[in-house]
Amino acid sequence: LGTLALGAEAFAPPPAAPFLRPSARSSLRPGGLSSSSPHPLISSSSRASRLLMSSQPAAESSEAKVPTTDKLVGVIGATGGVGRLTAAALVQQGYKVRAIVRDSNKAKTFFPEDVEVVEAQVTNPESGVGLAVAIQGLDSLVVCSGTTAFPSDKWGKDKSNNPQAVDLQGVKNVVEAVEAVNSQGGKMVKQVSLLSSVGVQRRTQFPFIILNAFGVLDAKAAGEEILKEGAKQAGYSYSIVRPGRLVGEPFTNPDFATLLKLEEGKNQNVQLANGDTLAGDCSRRQTALALVQSIYQDRGNMDFSVVSKPGPPVTQQAWDDNFDTLTRPSEAMRLQFADIEKDKFKKWIVGWGNGILTSGALFPPLPVPFRVDYPENKDEIGLQLSFLKVSVVGEIEEMGQVVVRLIDDKKGPALVAIREPASKDTPYPGETQILEKLAEDLARVSSNTQDSSAPQNVWGSNNIDF
Repeated sequence: LGTLALGAEAFAPPPAAPFLRPSARSSLRPGGLSSSSPHPLISSSSRASRLLMSSQPAAESSEAKVPTTDKLVGVIGATGGVGRLTAAALVQQGYKVRAIVRDSNKAKTFFPEDVEVVEAQVTNPESGVGLAVAIQGLDSLVVCSGTTAFPSDKWGKDKSNNPQAVDLQGVKNVVEAVEAVNSQGGKMVKQVSLLSSVGVQRRTQFPFIILNAFGVLDAKAAGEEILKEGAKQAGYSYSIVRPGRLVGEPFTNPDFATLLKLEEGKNQNVQLANGDTLAGDCSRRQTALALVQSIYQDRGNMDFSVVSKPGPPVTQQAWDDNFDTLTRPSEAMRLQFADIEKDKFKKWIVGWGNGILTSGALFPPLPVPFRVDYPENKDEIGLQLSFLKVSVVGEIEEMGQVVVRLIDDKKGPALVAIREPASKDTPYPGETQILEKLAEDLARVSSNTQDSSAPQNVWGSNNIDF
């Protein structure tokens, strides 16, 4: 068939078959956060800057170099707790930053001169220079505006700064401003990242139903949908970042975590997951870094949740790995080849698919029935596994598919199994067993002898004919 290069993670989440071994990850990586040659903002005595600086281990920071870029990123809500950390992180990552704030005088006391400060409001798009003018000329935009979940002085004396005004109408105003800018035919805003919250998609469940007592999660959910719809009209890609309960400095919101002045402590690491699936706390610093990474990684439309977890500070390599996982949420298996005879492999995979349906091919038998189909496009090589369920009255319903295709990626040919729909992030009943069987059978027709002159972790070619 060819030679099989062994990937770092052959299965996700099924365990790797015995013949799979780890290989080195690509060494390509961005400059990362650095404490050498810091920007004036980072070297200031502000709490936000010092907190941000501690997000990288000293050994890595001393070697990393601050990248430079001509990209201009706007931060709405740049004087808030997460907003100011986001602006600081963007500066340290090498971006040009425009702080879009309600009170420019307040902002100028915090930001250095080379951070552009523009006055505009999401709740009143005509105030200041105007929201559309404030956004004009940006490459990317991070929206950190928000208010408290429960009534507080942050809502204002007339309660006009409530969640519906900020998280719903405010986001709508931002999206309309971006649409107006992008329709003018000049420089377009290409990315918009929105700070949201965990629980948005679980707001009828405990404990989020309590958090949503005054409609903050309803408002954020509506704002998210407006952002997604706006992307279709205005031509930008979006990222929705859903942190857990915000904790840690700088303290700007009157909530329980603030009163206790909770610090990150040993929770220096992060966990990321697609959708709204996590629960727990997330430091403001790590939230800001996740927002910045959503801009830097530029992986297209995505929404994910992030929480703090025990472990060392997150390196840039770890951020890269996390985003690799996020952008391949439905990938159930990947087998990497050094080279392959595609015609021979096509015959083999068809024979394997026909044989897997015969009695006794899978033991123990699968817990659900399944169907094997093949690509309608003759240029595609692979098969589809459709997992079925039968009702008590005998009706057959398709739960979903695992699409197996031979593709060419930057490392060479790869056999990839993609779970559909993409939102399905756990295996179908019997899926793991079938994919392990596929990997094991493929190993039998690929010689596992190593050629000492071949690259490490590459399987020797075979001479099997069909």
